[in-house]
Amino acid sequence: MDLERVQRTLAQEGLDGWLLYSFGPSNPLALEVLGLRGHLTRRFAYFIPKEGRPTLLCHAIEESLFPPLEGERRTYARWEEFVQGLQDLLEGSHRVALEYVAGGQIPYLSRVDGGSLDLLRGMGLEVVSSWPLLLLFQVWDEATLALHKEAARGLERATDRALALLREGGVSEKEVQEALVEALAQEGLVFDHPPMVAFGENAANPHHTPGTRRLRRGDVVLLDLWAKRPEGVYADITWMAGWDPPKEAVAAFRAVREARDRAVAFLRDRYAQGLLPRGFEVDRLVRTWLEERGYGDQIRHRTGHNLGREVHGAGPHLDDLESHDFRPLVPGLAFTVEPGLYPGPFGVRTEINVYLQPEGPEVTTRAQEELELL
Repeated sequence: MDLERVQRTLAQEGLDGWLLYSFGPSNPLALEVLGLRGHLTRRFAYFIPKEGRPTLLCHAIEESLFPPLEGERRTYARWEEFVQGLQDLLEGSHRVALEYVAGGQIPYLSRVDGGSLDLLRGMGLEVVSSWPLLLLFQVWDEATLALHKEAARGLERATDRALALLREGGVSEKEVQEALVEALAQEGLVFDHPPMVAFGENAANPHHTPGTRRLRRGDVVLLDLWAKRPEGVYADITWMAGWDPPKEAVAAFRAVREARDRAVAFLRDRYAQGLLPRGFEVDRLVRTWLEERGYGDQIRHRTGHNLGREVHGAGPHLDDLESHDFRPLVPGLAFTVEPGLYPGPFGVRTEINVYLQPEGPEVTTRAQEELELL
């Protein structure tokens, strides 16, 4: 952890400190920031003041599970000792950051339970969101970006193998999924869930589970796959194909492709002006454009999600539909751009990955221009 950078951000935000609090694994954001991998089952708190050294407060029987952390270390056994320990840690503080967002606007960041917030407010503290501090840990360096690109190339090669299998005909969704799983394993990639494969009407379900449905003439095919190097971060792509697809599906795909490209152009324009776009702005732009073309009732999800060590990272999302993500899209962040339309007889989606360089967006995956004809 770059303590100096964290404390500089605390000062810029007018905060007295950052309280990284969790009950066991309940706050994965705190665990990731602190590099905790052990099996924690008790409460702990690590307080970083705006000046001076941090302090860890943990249960006595779990002290050995914590790696060397900068600053002082204190333990407790009784719950009264924990409460008193918190008061001692926070003495003299007034505004403290936690993994919390007022009104639950961004659920990915709302990790501290209401009772603990009550306890802290009862100590006279003003609790504010830690999102500006978390951004320091959600940006990628060049080495991390390189691992992402390796994963992206592996996903693309796996997709090509799936398309070749589809062209042979007579296959089921499950068979294509199994081929993708095998291809990803051969690429040395891991994932939290097998790829999605959907034919025809099943493509209208954005989270379809592949089954025995076999490819038929007139079907669209949706392939959605995500994976990473074991030590890296995720790439996540969607590729569309069709066997004599209906003209409505071709038109819908062209609409989401245009919406996708408009999102990237918007990001590039904002960066050229020296402005940092916000996640909700991109989503609003994309959905407004699709709504104006009569597709509004076919939108089921946000425009994109953050990428990290989890496929749905905790960083800023392109979202003003499911949540209002007001966080800025700063250089070093990565996310998907994946508008989709789901009218019912079929569904279409296009998905690319974007990394924000200091000068603007870099598209790190292939960008599909037309439905792949089988």
